[in-house]
Amino acid sequence: MTAQKIDYSNKTLFKMSWPIFVELMLQLLVGNMDQIQLSHFNDTAVAAVGNANQIITLVILVFNVITLASMILITQYSGAKDMHSVNLIYTLSVAVNAVASVALAVLLIAFRVQIFDFMQVPESVKAEAQAYLLITALSLPLQALMLTFSAFLRAGARMKTIMYITGLVNVCNIIGNAVLINGFGPFPRMGAAGAALSSSIFRVLGFALMAWAFFRNTPQAKLSPALLNPFPKHLFKRLLSIGLPSAGENFSYSLSQMSCLVFVNMMGTYVVTTRAYANIFATCIYMLIAAVSQAGQIIIGYLIGARDLDGADRCCRKVIKLFCPINVGVAVLMAAVATPLFSLLTNDPAIIALGQQIMLIEVALEVGRSVNIVMVRNLQAVGDVAFPTVVGILSQWILGVGLGWLLGVHLGMGLVGLWLGFTADENVRGAVFIIRWKSGKWRKIKTI
Repeated sequence: MTAQKIDYSNKTLFKMSWPIFVELMLQLLVGNMDQIQLSHFNDTAVAAVGNANQIITLVILVFNVITLASMILITQYSGAKDMHSVNLIYTLSVAVNAVASVALAVLLIAFRVQIFDFMQVPESVKAEAQAYLLITALSLPLQALMLTFSAFLRAGARMKTIMYITGLVNVCNIIGNAVLINGFGPFPRMGAAGAALSSSIFRVLGFALMAWAFFRNTPQAKLSPALLNPFPKHLFKRLLSIGLPSAGENFSYSLSQMSCLVFVNMMGTYVVTTRAYANIFATCIYMLIAAVSQAGQIIIGYLIGARDLDGADRCCRKVIKLFCPINVGVAVLMAAVATPLFSLLTNDPAIIALGQQIMLIEVALEVGRSVNIVMVRNLQAVGDVAFPTVVGILSQWILGVGLGWLLGVHLGMGLVGLWLGFTADENVRGAVFIIRWKSGKWRKIKTI
């Protein structure tokens, strides 16, 4: 892909988006398949994995500091035809995420007990949550490197390659779950620990295939420690200047969700389980817009590298007008069939009834979230990284956590009150980001 040949027609957006959509759905299944398959084991195991995955998600955002920034800079430098800087970014990204992942794995293993105590995880859930987190933490370094090479492939528009690898890993993980969760042959019945072990084993496979595909499809790429001598301070600072604010918005969101999970844990195990199931369905709703936003971000990155600012603006508007209404339509459809959806995962009438209420509120929430997903990525692609981070942090904590606590805990509305707070947060941010883009301030930002 080159900046001169890139276009942003509907055909191009669909062509780039559908492999990302399939990949994201499969990635979702790798994590949530644990909870889906565990739902037939017991609801306590589902709650345990829901708590542990909240921590893992937060940790993975640290890796995204580098992977997101590297993808943005690779597209921009490729658009400007500066391959030396591209190779420096490849090497630097791998080195930084390798070191960070080992350090974080050690911390999670050492403080796993204290983490779940702080989160006020119910005693009935705590032991399984700790076992799941311990096993998953051991595979974090390879998870970090898999994400890094996936970002490299995505920057090179190798969407189908990522999709095939993720698909293979997911199928293997489902089989591994079936064997290790419930026990089969010589393998014992491991529950949540079995789900973690299966996912960890096949993340190793995912990393190996991502690295192989990258080198096979990018023969001009050069990764060598020699490129880091002398250390490229300017590029490292550039990565952090983009990555820290960009990942900071997501980090703040996940941290705010973890804080709200403390409130949920106080409401009882059935509420924790309902939240876990609702999050699975909610994630399915916004997968399409998440895929299109990634495709749009890559295209805009190339356009910015070639200094086609009007093209970047038209691409952004096209994605918003065409795909956000589709995302909301999917939310309406899933709300209409919420009862049978939840019934697939549980027979508990309290979980099914509460889940139905949450999915109705989810429709309004997706109006704002669909805009946020697109606009945050587009603002990052053009170099406007600080603004969405500041707005995100303020809105997530004032409305998402603050209003959520007021309605859900103080006024006794429970999970419904928390979800209304999330809805207010998403819609306020969506409106602010649209205003920011229309102001045109991003056109004056110096990129590469």
